[in-house]
Amino acid sequence: MTDLQDLQSRFQNFLLSGQNDISQFIVATEKVPITTRLGIYKNAYQARLIEALASNYPCLKVCLGDDEFQKIACDYIQSHPSSFRSIRWFGDELALYLLQLEDKKYLYLAELAEFEWKMTLTFDAAERELLTIEQMAAIPPDSWGDMLMIPQPSLQRMNFFWNVVSIWQRIANEENSESPIKKSKPDPWILWRLDYVNRFYALSDDEAWAIDQMIAGVSFGKLCEGLCAFVDEQEVGMRAATLLKGWIQSGLLAEIKLLPEDIP
Repeated sequence: MTDLQDLQSRFQNFLLSGQNDISQFIVATEKVPITTRLGIYKNAYQARLIEALASNYPCLKVCLGDDEFQKIACDYIQSHPSSFRSIRWFGDELALYLLQLEDKKYLYLAELAEFEWKMTLTFDAAERELLTIEQMAAIPPDSWGDMLMIPQPSLQRMNFFWNVVSIWQRIANEENSESPIKKSKPDPWILWRLDYVNRFYALSDDEAWAIDQMIAGVSFGKLCEGLCAFVDEQEVGMRAATLLKGWIQSGLLAEIKLLPEDIP
């Protein structure tokens, strides 16, 4: 290790874990001692990480308030030191961190944090051309059973027990926030980007199941078979076609692939 690499490693260890062996390489002055100089960098580093969390979780910050958000952020930084080259990705485990706190008031905030984080993932996802109705119409009807529906990269599936999407909407629109309400079973949601705008909506049970199957790479034929658990057999074809058309029109699908003939 070169002298420069050694200094960089010592300085990083000081910022991340408080190891102070870097102090022997710091020059003190009469007015500014070593501890003060190091403290300036450490405090600035922590402040920058807190700013990153606030940028990624603005609605969570509103719900917590400035003081509590500051405390949560500092505790998170202590237990989850940044391991990313880009500060953009710092905070990826904040939702799980909140979920593991003993205070039950953080349960709905953990779901709110998950939604906000996935909003950033959705907006940053890779761009792809989307499947069109005209392309779909060109596929022979007798090949539909072998279709694999490829979702566009920004698509996210979530399940929320709490009304966190409504809470997020009200805060984002600078309206008075509503109280958290827990439901007996989670509501399924999808989130995706279209025309550089994040979009989302709550799903019915059958569409949630169908989207999960689509994401998992199940063929359209198998998807139709599974929908028999939700609708009458006579209505399955129409329901599946309606879902497929809606996904295409909403910009959820990137392409259609056909299974090879020798794969059941």
